[in-house]
Amino acid sequence: MTSANRYLTSWESYWSTLSGAPGEIFWDADPAYAAQQDLALFKGHVDPQLPLIDLGCGNGTQTRFLANHFAKVIGTEIAPAAVQLAERTNGAANVTYRVLDVLRPDDAEALHGEIGDANLYMRAVLHQLSPSDHATAVQSIEQLLGEKGILYLVELSSAAEPFFAKLIAEHGPPPGLARVFQHQITPGMLHERNLKSLFPPDRFTLLGTGPSHIRTVHNLPTGEVVKVPAFYAIFRRR
Repeated sequence: MTSANRYLTSWESYWSTLSGAPGEIFWDADPAYAAQQDLALFKGHVDPQLPLIDLGCGNGTQTRFLANHFAKVIGTEIAPAAVQLAERTNGAANVTYRVLDVLRPDDAEALHGEIGDANLYMRAVLHQLSPSDHATAVQSIEQLLGEKGILYLVELSSAAEPFFAKLIAEHGPPPGLARVFQHQITPGMLHERNLKSLFPPDRFTLLGTGPSHIRTVHNLPTGEVVKVPAFYAIFRRR
């Protein structure tokens, strides 16, 4: 089975079990805390009239929020079940959802041919892929950006692995995260030092980077919301 088929099988299985109920999806934070914190970092770099692609949009919670700030927003996911859930629960007049696999650069090229250059918002996507698949995903990202687009990504940092180990040891696995593991999905990590090799300076210009966090829907017994250590980066093509 190819990587693309393996990811599709696992994620379709996962998304097919979800109803869209609040708290079901571990990463599905209120966009007032999630996309809003990201928007403050990248909005000064982008042309808001370009389409925005929410790459790996999940059920579209952040996509719908971003549609308040961009003229046209496209949420993409590898799994048709995720696209159907997003359409059902997070539709808006200037939002469309569609299936797109970043491991198929020809599909990214076709989308670019349809909509032109686009800005990309990518929240916790690359760490879901095996390191051997990162280069192919970046090739798709290049196709979608074109000459004018800006990429904003936020990914789990090197501090995330010990953070999760401590969290699970003290409180057990959060139900939303355990549900992901049940579908043979084993997210990895993306170390900050790998950015330069993933987005080499001869192909990309780094516009900004720094520490961040990814807010989840899971609360600790203390009432504290779990926020996973992360980092952000902003790129454009050279």
